Amino acid sequence: MTNEKATDQFVRDLLREIGVDRPWEQDGGPQWKRDALKGGTKSASAIAEGKPEFVFLSDGFIVVVEDKKETRFTRHLADGEIPTAYPWRADFALNGAVHYAQTMLGNGVPHDKGIFAVGIGGEETHHEIAVAFLAPGVTKCLDDLDNLDVFAPDQIAEYHAVQVLGQRPKAEIRLDDIRAAAERLHEGMRNYGSVENNRKAPLISAILLALRNEYFDIGQLQGRTPGNNSQVWDGRIIYDAAEQYMRAESLMPQQKIGTLLDQFAFIRTAPQLNRPHGDLGESPLKWMTRILQNDVLHAVTDPAMTAFDVLGNFYHEFIAYGGGDGSGLGIVLTPDHVTTLMAEIIDISASDYVLDPTAGTASFLIAAMQRMFSDAGNNDAVKEDIRRNRLHGIELQDKLFAIGTTNMILRGDGKSNFRRDSIFEAPMHEMRGDVRRDDGTWTVGHGFTKVLLNPPYSQAKDKNTRNLSELSFIEKALSFLNPGGRLAAIVPQSAMVGKTTEDRARKKQILTHHSLDMVITMNPMTFANSGHTPHTVIAVFTAGRPHKPDAKVKFINFEKDGYVVAQHRGLVDDGTAESRRKHLLEVISGDAQDDTSFIVRSEVTAEDEWQHSYFYFNDVPPLYEDFYATVADFVAWQVDMHAHGVGDLITPAAEANASDSDGEVTA
Repeated sequence: MTNEKATDQFVRDLLREIGVDRPWEQDGGPQWKRDALKGGTKSASAIAEGKPEFVFLSDGFIVVVEDKKETRFTRHLADGEIPTAYPWRADFALNGAVHYAQTMLGNGVPHDKGIFAVGIGGEETHHEIAVAFLAPGVTKCLDDLDNLDVFAPDQIAEYHAVQVLGQRPKAEIRLDDIRAAAERLHEGMRNYGSVENNRKAPLISAILLALRNEYFDIGQLQGRTPGNNSQVWDGRIIYDAAEQYMRAESLMPQQKIGTLLDQFAFIRTAPQLNRPHGDLGESPLKWMTRILQNDVLHAVTDPAMTAFDVLGNFYHEFIAYGGGDGSGLGIVLTPDHVTTLMAEIIDISASDYVLDPTAGTASFLIAAMQRMFSDAGNNDAVKEDIRRNRLHGIELQDKLFAIGTTNMILRGDGKSNFRRDSIFEAPMHEMRGDVRRDDGTWTVGHGFTKVLLNPPYSQAKDKNTRNLSELSFIEKALSFLNPGGRLAAIVPQSAMVGKTTEDRARKKQILTHHSLDMVITMNPMTFANSGHTPHTVIAVFTAGRPHKPDAKVKFINFEKDGYVVAQHRGLVDDGTAESRRKHLLEVISGDAQDDTSFIVRSEVTAEDEWQHSYFYFNDVPPLYEDFYATVADFVAWQVDMHAHGVGDLITPAAEANASDSDGEVTA
C-alpha cells in the first residue's frame, strides 16, 4: 500500500468513527453532486468534472475532504487567504477542497446550510486537519482539528454555530441563568442584606436545603414587622426547614448536621435580612429565596447539568464580585470540564471507593458520582450503595465544608461522607473502614480505590510551611489508597520540578512506593474563570506499586484543549473541545497515535522535571526542502555580509562549512 493510499484509509477510519461508513468517493454519489462539480477538475484546464476524495452530507451540511500523503501539503496560505488557482488547488489538500466547494456553490447545490472544506495531510501517527467553511460570499478558515468528530450529525450544527457564527455553545447558554442569578444575589446581599462575603455561599446553601423540604413554602416568609415580637422571622423559618430536611432524611450524623447548621445560624437573627426592604416590598431573604427557586433549583436536578457544580460556580462568582478570600487560601476551584476529564482518565466506575481529600465545593465528587451512576445503569441498589458508602470528602475550611456538604446533599448523596478535617490529620483507618484487632493491628476495610485531588496552591511559602507543598498533598493522598488504586491530581507545573530539598525528597519517596503513570500539560488558561492563571498539569499515579526504572511514563501536551478565553465571558468551548478530549483519551488508551509534539513516552527519575516540555524531542524528520531552505538562508547571510563590506567577519570555519562552490548546494 502506498503512502497516499494509507492516508485515504486513515481518512476512511476517521469517517467511520462518526458513522459515515460510505462517503462518496471520487466520481461516486448522487446526480446532484456530479452536476455541482461540473468543470471543477483540479487540473490546469478546469473543464472536466471535479472528483474530490470524499464528500458526505451531515445534518444538511456538505463536507468535502481532500488528503495528501505529507503534512507539508495540508494547505497553502497567501496573506491569510486560500488560493485556489492552479497549481495550489492540485498540490495542497485544503486548497483543493476549497476549490471543489467554490465550484459546488457556483453550480448550485440543493443543500443551503454551507460547505465545510477539509484538508488532511499525513497519516495516523503524524497528521494535520485544516478546515474552512464556505457559503455564498463567505470563506472562513477555522481552527485545526485532531479528528473529524465535529462533523458527526449530532455535533456539526453546534460546531457551525460556535466556530463559524461566533455563537456561544449550548452548555454555556445553559449557565446563563445561574450566572445571572449569582450576580443578582451578590448585589442584593450587599445592597439589601449587608451580608459579609464569607457568609454569602452558606446563605445560599441554607435556602437551597430549605427549598428541598416538601413542607416549606415561600409564602410562609412574611418579613419581620417592627414591634411584633411574636412573629417568626423569615431566617428562622428557612433555618428550621433546612434542619428538618437534613434530620428527616437522616443525611448524616447529628454532629455533622450541627456543624453545618452553625454556618447557617446567622440568618435567624440578622435584622437586615429579615426586615422588609422598601425597594423590594418584602424581606431580602424572601427575595433571594424566590430567585433560587425560579432560576437555580432546577439546575441541581437537570439531567443535562448533572456534572455542573452549581454551588461551586456561585462561590466562584462571589469571589470574583466580592474580592473573597479564595486566593489567599490557595483555593483554585476546578472547572467542570476538568473534573469530568480526570474522573474519566482514572476510569472511575460503580465499584470504586472515591476520595477527594481537599474537597472544596465537592465538584470532583459530583463528577465521580455522575460517572458511577452512569456505570450502574438502572441498578437502584448499586446507586444507593454509591450514595451512602462510596463517595468521601475531606475539607478543612468551614464555609467550603458547608458548601461541599450541601452540594452532595442536593445531588442525592444520601449519607454525605464529608468530613471537616485536614488531609494530614484525618483518621485514615476510620475513613478506610479498617477494624482494629486486639493486638493493635488492623483488618483492612473497603479502603479507597480512586483519589481525585486539587490541593491548595502555593502554600509552601517558606521553610516553616514547606510541609504544605502540592507534592506533600499528593504523597499523603496516595497513602489513603489501596495497592493498585489510582490518583489524579491537578497541580501547578512547578510542583513537578521539585524546587526545594523537601520536595526533591518527596519525589524520591513517591517513586519508591508508588508509580508515576502520566503527566498531562493543561491549557494555561484553565483557571481563568477563577481569576487565576497558574500553568497546571494533571499527574496520574498508581499507589503501592514501586516505580520500575524502565517504566515508560506518558508525558502529554494538552494545551490545545478546545477552550479559549472570550471577552466578558471567560473560558469557553470554541466548538472543538469534545473532539480534542476524545483524541486525548484515545491516545492515552492506545487507540490513537500522535507525534512527540503531543505525547512523549520516557523513563523517569526523581531528578527529572515531570512534564512534557522536559522530555519533548522532535520526531518528525526534516524534509529535503527544510535542509535546502536552511542552507539557502546561510548562503544569503554570507552574501549579505560581503555586500555590506564586512565579509572579513565570517570565520574560516564558517566558510569551510559553506557550500563547495559559489553558494551552490548539491543534493
